[in-house]
Amino acid sequence: MREMRRFIEIVRQLRSEHGCPWDRAQTHLSLRRCLVEEVGEFLDAVEDADVAGMREELGDLLLQVVLHAQIASEEGNFDLEDVARAENEKLLRRHPHVFAREKADSPEEALHNWEQSKLKEPDKQQQRTSVMDGVPRSIPALSRAQKTLGKAAKNGFKWQERSGILAKIDEELFELKQALQKDDKLEVREELGDLLFSLVSLSAWQGLEAEEVMQGAIAKFMHRFRKLEKKLETLNKRMDECQADELLKLWQEEKNS
Repeated sequence: MREMRRFIEIVRQLRSEHGCPWDRAQTHLSLRRCLVEEVGEFLDAVEDADVAGMREELGDLLLQVVLHAQIASEEGNFDLEDVARAENEKLLRRHPHVFAREKADSPEEALHNWEQSKLKEPDKQQQRTSVMDGVPRSIPALSRAQKTLGKAAKNGFKWQERSGILAKIDEELFELKQALQKDDKLEVREELGDLLFSLVSLSAWQGLEAEEVMQGAIAKFMHRFRKLEKKLETLNKRMDECQADELLKLWQEEKNS
């Protein structure tokens, strides 16, 4: 733990009176975007199987955790020791199949024990008046939509047949087309949201994570776009000099190659 103690001391010095002006200026709110970006960079390293990158990005994530704990400590709220203590207690409490007499012979049983332990926690019961209160606001929208649907499904509010979801998608697409015909921007926005939400329902029904599905689609588009750029280079052309139909033809060629 020597390096960990050194790490904490470095962050403390950065936040001190004679430390770094940028670090001293940060708050819990100002660091929100940094935390999201660091999570994204770590996930990129995971997907690329970049072990060195994973180690580096985990360090950047750890910096965010220690920074938040240091800020909280300066405000007299809690410190990193309190964070670790609370998490230790939670891990012991939510793993009765490891630290108590419960049994779990599969990942599904272990998850069930975890969920049951969460329900018994008094603080959670007191703070939440709806099952939707446990859905984080700041996670990506597709993940939040799927988590919302999952919470509803656990309480019996779910589609019984896939055909019902497909019919809902058709309905929302029809309503979006109507809104587009009226050129009503507010209604278009609402109907787009409804259509996306219904597509997340289909993703969940198929046992897929909508966020991962979308990331896959983005990666595929970026791969094809890069191929298009290289093709234009061989033709000695710039993209902004090409006609739309020419770009579409080249896109189809690269897509089918």
